[in-house]
Amino acid sequence: MASSMTGLRIVFLGTGGAANERRNQACLMVARADPALPPILLDTGNGLGVVRSLIGAGVDPLSIQDVFVSHRHPDHAGGLDPLLLWRRLHLMRAGRPSAEAGLRVHTEPRTMTALLHTFEVTASGTPASLGGALQWHRLTDGQPSPLPDGQLIPFLVDHLPVDGGAMGCVLEIDGVKIAYSGDTRPTPRLIEAVRGADILLHEAGGLDADADRVHRPCHSTAGDAGRAAQAAGVRHLVLTHLSDDSILDALLAEAQANFGGPVTMAVDGGSVQISPL
Repeated sequence: MASSMTGLRIVFLGTGGAANERRNQACLMVARADPALPPILLDTGNGLGVVRSLIGAGVDPLSIQDVFVSHRHPDHAGGLDPLLLWRRLHLMRAGRPSAEAGLRVHTEPRTMTALLHTFEVTASGTPASLGGALQWHRLTDGQPSPLPDGQLIPFLVDHLPVDGGAMGCVLEIDGVKIAYSGDTRPTPRLIEAVRGADILLHEAGGLDADADRVHRPCHSTAGDAGRAAQAAGVRHLVLTHLSDDSILDALLAEAQANFGGPVTMAVDGGSVQISPL
């Protein structure tokens, strides 16, 4: 039986696809049972929504110390600069050093280069103002990146731009294995990387009937997510990055039919609790 200080809570801060106006954009938070250990963000959505969502979930945005950015697209990475800006200005108003606003950003080098270029073309003062407090942990496929009391293991996925460094990741924390697909077309690398995960957070951009349309921009169907979860032997599948709320029931049914295990449909502000076996 897991103790009261084990297990993790995954909070769905943003669960919509890039053009789903009913939902916030891609942002998930992993919170530990031990409140002394900071939460981890998987992607940042777009704009200041990440800050509003964190506050709405009862989480101080200053408590975030580690962020995984899966790829450069603004619905996943566009909230990073606003999050850093809010943290810096909040600290300045409180008379605290702005260096405390820094983060450890875990991302692939090609994504890091794209983000730094975005900071430059938008005239962001973030990198200069934070200096070394903004730490870039450059990820390599399959090589762990350290986290407080755990590790993040990245893996390359199949998403645009081609050879752009898009990644998913596996978090191993407190005896729990959490896998996150990021955005990807079906790829054997994901199945290999997430094998045996306690939970797989996988995008679902449509149905198998529309697979050609979904795969063309390098996304997955709900059926793809179910088949990947089944092939990898994961315990629990969560569908997220949902493109169209009008087909939620069909997405859920398709994933369930192809997985055969428990499937959860993520909703903004919702959460799941997961403990080691």
